[in-house]
Amino acid sequence: MMSTLATPEQADRPIPRLLIVEDDTNVRDFCVRLLRMNGYQVVAAENGRAALSRLSETQYDLVFTDLQMPEMGGMELLHELRQHYPDTDAIVFTAHATVETARQALKLGAFDYLTKPVTVDDLERTVSRAVEWRRVRQEKQRLSEMVALHEMSQAFTSTLDTATAVREIVRMLWRRFSPQALSLSLLHPEDSELELLAQRGAAIDRAPNSRVPVRGYDARAILGAHIELVGEECSLPGPSHLARITLRTNDRPVGILQLSRAADQPGFDTDDRTLLNVCAAHIAASIDNGRLYQQLKDQNLQTIAALAAAIDARDPYTAGHSEQVRRYAVRLGEVLGLSLQRIEYIHYGALLHDIGKIGIRDYILLKPGQLSEDEYAVMQTHPTIGADILRKIKALREVIPIIECHHERIDGRGYPRRLLGPHIQEEARIVSIADAYDAMTSDRAYRRAMAPDEAFRILTNGRGVHWDGNFVEVFIGMMRREGTGLLIARPRPPQLAVTGLLERPVVVDLAARD
Repeated sequence: MMSTLATPEQADRPIPRLLIVEDDTNVRDFCVRLLRMNGYQVVAAENGRAALSRLSETQYDLVFTDLQMPEMGGMELLHELRQHYPDTDAIVFTAHATVETARQALKLGAFDYLTKPVTVDDLERTVSRAVEWRRVRQEKQRLSEMVALHEMSQAFTSTLDTATAVREIVRMLWRRFSPQALSLSLLHPEDSELELLAQRGAAIDRAPNSRVPVRGYDARAILGAHIELVGEECSLPGPSHLARITLRTNDRPVGILQLSRAADQPGFDTDDRTLLNVCAAHIAASIDNGRLYQQLKDQNLQTIAALAAAIDARDPYTAGHSEQVRRYAVRLGEVLGLSLQRIEYIHYGALLHDIGKIGIRDYILLKPGQLSEDEYAVMQTHPTIGADILRKIKALREVIPIIECHHERIDGRGYPRRLLGPHIQEEARIVSIADAYDAMTSDRAYRRAMAPDEAFRILTNGRGVHWDGNFVEVFIGMMRREGTGLLIARPRPPQLAVTGLLERPVVVDLAARD
């Protein structure tokens, strides 16, 4: 039995929930047994109407549906999924597949379709691809949320008008969490009072800037800075969900953020709680009049850099790669005498240089062998993806050329823009050398690490062709003097599945996948 990806038990993520909708008992039972053997949570339904009943009770990641069924067929079910369950992906299978049938199913949002009789390999492969696609999409969504959080902090730190900043944060929170009511209050500990800064929805009856005694919040709850889910305390009629977050700066409580949802709305889940805690940190810092602007910016960048490190960790061979590239590149910038501002750009650019790989699927990123032409073309998109991600963050504007150009070459044969040397930013040239050197001197799934002297020889041969000649000379001299002291502790990669280097021009492409 094949397995194109790690089974859900082997991955540190929730086990996908699958719903099989099929009126043929044999086909239905076959799919349920096989997918349960592969570690998925699987529930079955005999037709579209029964499937909707299941969907109303539980959230599913993936729905497999036949097209021809009594009571409600697959096309009608796809329409219902698209209208009411847009986060659930669908795959159709049918004994009467035609080009038109497939086109209609895909138009209604189906991820893929299978023709009966369904084979073990086809079913496993299709489910694995669908689950992988969902994972990548969710990673992109999480990154988008981190970017939104950074924009949120920018809304506060870019203006001295607290009222304007508060209005913007309320708008962002309302859009992201869809509560029925929201309030943001400032704590005055000397008076044991809360000042209502902003509100939206029906739960609060006080006017903005009015104050109330802090009776409903004991000191330990305020200082704990934890979300409480206490439905009984919400002021909405009837049972409801409440998220109450204490805002702190330097372990000092400065305010309260409260969001309420009615009983018929979803509760605040783990992701909501995590995001609200991060939101609370940003709001608290803004209330402190921007004095912590630099610290706030660093926290945001560290959050995004942590995501970049997580992308490195997708491949056991690249764990620590971005941090190591940062160490090499920052030191090279210092030796070259660059300004502190430019070295800061290198710092963040090196950490985030591979962030675009969040958009590259694992079967390409982790392939233990030479990439095909089409796969290599996909891999070459990661600098552009990374640049597009960071364009949403004003504070990182100067870092974008590093992300976008770290695979450009002096002779104009690099990617993605095929820039010639004079048009490649110096910071990007520096990161390119550091990236290539770490790639060459580290094990990868498709080749073994080479000795530093061999990497120096390749860098030397690539002067003026692949890399900036002057920077290469300075880098090699720097590494001979202090290279050992620049190394970071990295986990030992697993035993290589292949031996030797790939049969492709080593100077041209050795670092292309890093």
